[in-house]
Amino acid sequence: MKHSDPYINALLTNDQRGVKEIYDTYLPRLEAILGKMGCNKDEAWEVFQESLIVILKKAQSPDFQLSSSFYTFLVSIAKFKWFNESKKKHNKNVTIDEIGTLSDKDDILESIMKLERFQLYQQKLKELDPVCQKLFELFFEKMSLRDIAVELGLNTENAAKQKKYKCQKKLIDKIKRDVIFKQLL
Repeated sequence: MKHSDPYINALLTNDQRGVKEIYDTYLPRLEAILGKMGCNKDEAWEVFQESLIVILKKAQSPDFQLSSSFYTFLVSIAKFKWFNESKKKHNKNVTIDEIGTLSDKDDILESIMKLERFQLYQQKLKELDPVCQKLFELFFEKMSLRDIAVELGLNTENAAKQKKYKCQKKLIDKIKRDVIFKQLL
Protein backbone atom coordinates (compact mmCIF):
# COMPACT_ATOMS: atom_id res chain seq x y z
CA MET A 1 0.00 0.00 0.00
CA LYS A 2 1.64 3.25 -1.17
CA HIS A 3 0.53 6.67 0.00
CA SER A 4 1.39 10.11 -1.35
CA ASP A 5 2.41 11.45 2.07
CA PRO A 6 5.99 10.38 2.93
CA TYR A 7 5.27 10.13 6.66
CA ILE A 8 2.22 7.93 6.12
CA ASN A 9 4.39 5.78 3.83
CA ALA A 10 7.10 5.55 6.48
CA LEU A 11 4.54 4.27 9.00
CA LEU A 12 2.98 1.82 6.54
CA THR A 13 6.32 0.35 5.46
CA ASN A 14 7.96 0.62 8.89
CA ASP A 15 10.74 2.68 7.32
CA GLN A 16 13.04 3.29 10.31
CA ARG A 17 14.60 6.43 8.83
CA GLY A 18 11.18 7.93 8.06
CA VAL A 19 9.77 7.00 11.47
CA LYS A 20 12.83 8.54 13.16
CA GLU A 21 12.23 11.71 11.14
CA ILE A 22 8.63 11.80 12.38
CA TYR A 23 9.86 11.56 15.98
CA ASP A 24 12.64 14.11 15.49
CA THR A 25 10.41 16.59 13.70
CA TYR A 26 7.11 16.32 15.52
CA LEU A 27 7.66 14.96 19.04
CA PRO A 28 9.21 18.20 20.39
CA ARG A 29 6.45 20.26 18.80
CA LEU A 30 3.76 18.00 20.23
CA GLU A 31 5.38 18.05 23.67
CA ALA A 32 5.19 21.87 23.58
CA ILE A 33 1.54 21.90 22.47
CA LEU A 34 0.42 19.29 24.99
CA GLY A 35 2.60 20.85 27.69
CA LYS A 36 0.44 23.97 27.49
CA MET A 37 -2.52 21.69 28.17
CA GLY A 38 -1.06 20.24 31.37
CA CYS A 39 0.66 17.22 29.87
CA ASN A 40 4.16 16.29 31.04
CA LYS A 41 6.92 14.95 28.72
CA ASP A 42 6.32 11.28 29.55
CA GLU A 43 2.59 11.61 28.96
CA ALA A 44 3.23 13.52 25.73
CA TRP A 45 5.53 10.74 24.51
CA GLU A 46 2.81 8.15 25.21
CA VAL A 47 0.15 10.25 23.52
CA PHE A 48 2.50 10.69 20.54
CA GLN A 49 3.03 6.91 20.32
CA GLU A 50 -0.69 6.17 20.56
CA SER A 51 -1.48 8.83 17.97
CA LEU A 52 0.94 7.26 15.49
CA ILE A 53 -0.74 3.91 16.05
CA VAL A 54 -4.15 5.49 15.33
CA ILE A 55 -2.75 7.04 12.14
CA LEU A 56 -1.20 3.73 11.08
CA LYS A 57 -4.46 1.83 11.63
CA LYS A 58 -6.42 4.48 9.76
CA ALA A 59 -3.88 4.53 6.90
CA GLN A 60 -4.17 0.76 6.48
CA SER A 61 -7.79 1.22 5.44
CA PRO A 62 -8.08 1.07 1.62
CA ASP A 63 -10.31 4.16 1.49
CA PHE A 64 -8.03 6.32 3.66
CA GLN A 65 -7.26 9.77 2.31
CA LEU A 66 -5.29 12.34 4.25
CA SER A 67 -7.41 15.51 4.11
CA SER A 68 -4.90 17.76 5.89
CA SER A 69 -1.17 17.88 6.44
CA PHE A 70 0.34 14.98 8.36
CA TYR A 71 1.23 17.39 11.17
CA THR A 72 -2.34 18.73 11.47
CA PHE A 73 -3.73 15.19 11.51
CA LEU A 74 -1.20 14.11 14.14
CA VAL A 75 -1.88 17.11 16.38
CA SER A 76 -5.66 16.65 16.12
CA ILE A 77 -5.45 13.02 17.15
CA ALA A 78 -2.96 13.77 19.91
CA LYS A 79 -5.15 16.52 21.36
CA PHE A 80 -8.17 14.23 21.46
CA LYS A 81 -6.08 11.45 22.98
CA TRP A 82 -4.82 13.85 25.66
CA PHE A 83 -8.32 15.17 26.35
CA ASN A 84 -9.56 11.62 26.85
CA GLU A 85 -6.57 10.68 29.03
CA SER A 86 -6.95 13.85 31.04
CA LYS A 87 -10.64 13.17 31.55
CA LYS A 88 -9.98 9.64 32.79
CA LYS A 89 -7.15 10.83 35.02
CA HIS A 90 -9.22 13.54 36.64
CA ASN A 91 -12.55 11.75 36.28
CA LYS A 92 -14.16 14.80 34.69
CA ASN A 93 -15.96 15.56 31.48
CA VAL A 94 -13.95 17.42 28.85
CA THR A 95 -15.60 19.95 26.55
CA ILE A 96 -13.91 21.06 23.36
CA ASP A 97 -14.78 24.19 21.36
CA GLU A 98 -18.47 24.17 22.22
CA ILE A 99 -19.13 20.87 20.41
CA GLY A 100 -20.03 18.86 23.46
CA THR A 101 -18.42 16.42 25.77
CA LEU A 102 -16.43 13.44 24.57
CA SER A 103 -17.13 10.13 26.23
CA ASP A 104 -14.84 7.13 26.42
CA LYS A 105 -17.11 5.41 23.93
CA ASP A 106 -16.67 8.10 21.26
CA ASP A 107 -14.66 7.10 18.21
CA ILE A 108 -11.73 9.50 18.25
CA LEU A 109 -11.58 9.84 14.46
CA GLU A 110 -15.31 10.54 14.25
CA SER A 111 -14.87 13.16 16.95
CA ILE A 112 -12.11 14.78 14.93
CA MET A 113 -14.33 14.82 11.85
CA LYS A 114 -17.14 16.44 13.85
CA LEU A 115 -14.76 19.08 15.14
CA GLU A 116 -13.42 19.78 11.63
CA ARG A 117 -17.00 20.08 10.28
CA PHE A 118 -17.90 22.45 13.11
CA GLN A 119 -14.77 24.54 12.48
CA LEU A 120 -15.62 24.75 8.75
CA TYR A 121 -19.15 25.85 9.65
CA GLN A 122 -17.82 28.52 12.02
CA GLN A 123 -15.32 29.77 9.44
CA LYS A 124 -17.99 30.11 6.75
CA LEU A 125 -20.41 31.75 9.18
CA LYS A 126 -17.78 34.45 9.81
CA GLU A 127 -17.57 35.05 6.04
CA LEU A 128 -21.25 35.99 5.82
CA ASP A 129 -22.34 39.60 5.84
CA PRO A 130 -22.93 41.16 9.29
CA VAL A 131 -26.73 41.05 8.98
CA CYS A 132 -26.70 37.28 8.37
CA GLN A 133 -24.25 36.78 11.23
CA LYS A 134 -26.48 38.78 13.57
CA LEU A 135 -29.58 36.91 12.38
CA PHE A 136 -27.99 33.54 13.14
CA GLU A 137 -26.73 34.78 16.50
CA LEU A 138 -30.25 35.86 17.47
CA PHE A 139 -31.78 32.67 16.09
CA PHE A 140 -29.36 30.50 18.10
CA GLU A 141 -30.29 32.49 21.19
CA LYS A 142 -33.83 31.15 20.60
CA MET A 143 -35.21 34.58 19.75
CA SER A 144 -38.53 34.48 17.88
CA LEU A 145 -38.67 35.51 14.23
CA ARG A 146 -40.88 38.44 15.24
CA ASP A 147 -38.24 39.68 17.70
CA ILE A 148 -35.48 39.07 15.15
CA ALA A 149 -37.39 41.20 12.63
CA VAL A 150 -37.59 44.05 15.15
CA GLU A 151 -33.91 43.70 16.13
CA LEU A 152 -32.75 43.74 12.49
CA GLY A 153 -35.14 46.50 11.41
CA LEU A 154 -37.14 44.25 9.10
CA ASN A 155 -40.80 45.06 8.46
CA THR A 156 -42.41 41.73 9.29
CA GLU A 157 -41.87 38.30 10.78
CA ASN A 158 -42.16 36.93 7.24
CA ALA A 159 -39.33 39.22 6.10
CA ALA A 160 -37.15 37.78 8.90
CA LYS A 161 -38.09 34.27 7.79
CA GLN A 162 -37.14 35.04 4.17
CA LYS A 163 -33.87 36.67 5.28
CA LYS A 164 -33.05 33.61 7.39
CA TYR A 165 -33.71 31.35 4.40
CA LYS A 166 -31.43 33.45 2.16
CA CYS A 167 -28.69 33.54 4.79
CA GLN A 168 -28.92 29.75 5.26
CA LYS A 169 -28.66 29.28 1.50
CA LYS A 170 -25.55 31.52 1.36
CA LEU A 171 -23.97 29.63 4.25
CA ILE A 172 -24.66 26.22 2.71
CA ASP A 173 -23.29 27.37 -0.66
CA LYS A 174 -20.10 28.69 0.98
CA ILE A 175 -19.60 25.43 2.85
CA LYS A 176 -20.24 23.25 -0.21
CA ARG A 177 -17.82 25.28 -2.36
CA ASP A 178 -14.98 24.83 0.12
CA VAL A 179 -12.51 22.11 -0.92
CA ILE A 180 -12.45 20.76 2.64
CA PHE A 181 -16.20 20.04 2.56
CA LYS A 182 -15.93 16.93 0.34
CA GLN A 183 -13.17 15.56 2.52
CA LEU A 184 -15.36 15.85 5.60
CA LEU A 185 -18.32 13.87 4.23
